[in-house]
Amino acid sequence: MSDELPYIENEEGEFAVPCQIKIAEDCAQLGEFCETKEDARDWVENECWICSGEGYFCVECNNQVLRNIGNLQTKKMN
Repeated sequence: MSDELPYIENEEGEFAVPCQIKIAEDCAQLGEFCETKEDARDWVENECWICSGEGYFCVECNNQVLRNIGNLQTKKMN
């Protein structure tokens, strides 16, 4: 895993982890802003975001990926 995950910093100096893939219509886009990078990473892990090794993606995008895989399997069977 990368030593430095991507983070977004706001004007107050707080950090949030962005969703890496942003493919779902209802994508969260960003985790919650926290005082430290470690807290921001803990927040996405507690919310069950998926770690790709280079970043995180939200539950909504994970669900979209699974739907896309299911659609491919259905098309392949027909």
